[in-house]
Amino acid sequence: MQSQYKCFLGCALILLFTIQISAQTFQGNLIGGISSSQISGDGTEGFVQFGVYAGIGAEATINDTWSLHGNLMFNQKGARVYKSSNSINTYRLRVNYIEVPILLDYKYQKFSGQLGPYLGVKINQKEQTQFGVIEDPRQFELFDFGIQAQVSYQLKERFKLSLAFQNSILPARPHESQLAYPASNFVLGEWHQKQLDKGQYFTTLMLFLSYKIGG
Repeated sequence: MQSQYKCFLGCALILLFTIQISAQTFQGNLIGGISSSQISGDGTEGFVQFGVYAGIGAEATINDTWSLHGNLMFNQKGARVYKSSNSINTYRLRVNYIEVPILLDYKYQKFSGQLGPYLGVKINQKEQTQFGVIEDPRQFELFDFGIQAQVSYQLKERFKLSLAFQNSILPARPHESQLAYPASNFVLGEWHQKQLDKGQYFTTLMLFLSYKIGG
């Protein structure tokens, strides 16, 4: 499995390098914003675990409409349960990643849409309840591989506002038990159920601002 991830990174770097040479312009971006995430199969719901989403990006312009983006990002993912009037239970999961999304961009006037794969490398993880830090948590996989889609709006010549969506394609970690994914959750069909039974998947929303530093 790790060889597949290395192959993805290698192909992505070669693709970026090739387009950089042939593209009309090549520019950099400073990126900063927030993320809001949840993870499937843990009994929690809602995008209530907030984190930092920041890094640098490179954009290769292919023509007036199309371009290719390659970013190096720090992304904080996780899940959270707050104490409520009905329960004193709390839960917090934090997993930090360095991510490389490779996105194809289509531009229409001041709007643009981006779509492509991402690969995240886990830096660390922390899991805790109302009783304190869980000393021996189930470990997340070293790599998180998934799909990213986003829409952007050009605010000014150098500033762009983006809203992005991520979802893991491969399980980020195994389930705690072999029980099936709860039927009350959002399931598209039997194939989706089988996929969810394989493990837990991150779903993340990101809102961020990009500042163009070249071009």
